Amino acid sequence: MSILKKIFSQKRTIQSPTFTKEFSKENQQLLALNELLNKVTEGEKKDKIEKDIKLLKYGIDGENNVYFELKNSFIPMLCLHDVRVSYEDYIAQLDFVIISNKFICILETKKLSGNISIDNEGNFTRIMRNRLGKEYKEGIYSPITQNRRHVDILKHILSKELKINDMPILSLVVMANPKTIIHKYKYSSEIDTMIIKCDQIKSTLEKYHNDKINSFNLAEKHMVNISNLLLKLNTPIDMNLNAKYQLLKEEYKKKDEQQLREELKKYRLQTSRSEKIKAYIIFNNAEIEDMIEKYPRTEEELLKVKGFGKSKLEKYGNAILDIFNKV
Repeated sequence: MSILKKIFSQKRTIQSPTFTKEFSKENQQLLALNELLNKVTEGEKKDKIEKDIKLLKYGIDGENNVYFELKNSFIPMLCLHDVRVSYEDYIAQLDFVIISNKFICILETKKLSGNISIDNEGNFTRIMRNRLGKEYKEGIYSPITQNRRHVDILKHILSKELKINDMPILSLVVMANPKTIIHKYKYSSEIDTMIIKCDQIKSTLEKYHNDKINSFNLAEKHMVNISNLLLKLNTPIDMNLNAKYQLLKEEYKKKDEQQLREELKKYRLQTSRSEKIKAYIIFNNAEIEDMIEKYPRTEEELLKVKGFGKSKLEKYGNAILDIFNKV
């Protein structure tokens, strides 16, 4: 039974933080990158993948810090993690969405290192040191601007789909690295309220949840409707990592030839027994050697192997390609 069904079947109100889309450290992109790393030979592309894995892990650790604070906030609200909303021509990648009866909050998580300067327009600049200790500055795409766009998209969606037009939608940028030093240069009070540290999440949300500050009161069924809508619009992207890193077939590590022979012969034996035919009819030893030589990873490549036509491809192709692609 889903979380939302459980809420209604037991006729309970939402009394604590309830994740309708959970946070998990088992990030699919991270798993895919680690799998790719094991397939790629040494070189610049391998170094690039390792760097991206490190950055992704760093970001996931920051989101884990935010998740912990939300789970332990004791505020009655629905929470969603990592929602990629696709609606009309709009796309918004939302780190966390908080839905309470008083407000919706979009949390943009940033685990930035170094000293961060923020000007009066919300522009971010990071001050770093090189190996020689010399300071240098680099601009960062403003998470304030990014999150404002997310808020506008969500307002549009709620108005069009649920006819909700007056609900407060907050934008918060959470600095999830406790060692980050933020320098504020004469920026507005509005920007000041948008930037918080991880340990300020609970007190900030409690303030907006206070009846004396916010008189808005959304029915619980509408909170659930908003959560369901976001889950419906969630469209995770299936990134083509091979294209991103411009990987060619020859840049993959190849299985040991003897390991391939053993796996192919094992599959051939099992298949011949199940089909009650001679093993060589499936593919013979010469065809095994040609497969190992050509190392097929696609159906088109397998068709170039001696003795393989469309009929044999349809019957055995997927299993054979699995042997070559599972490194």
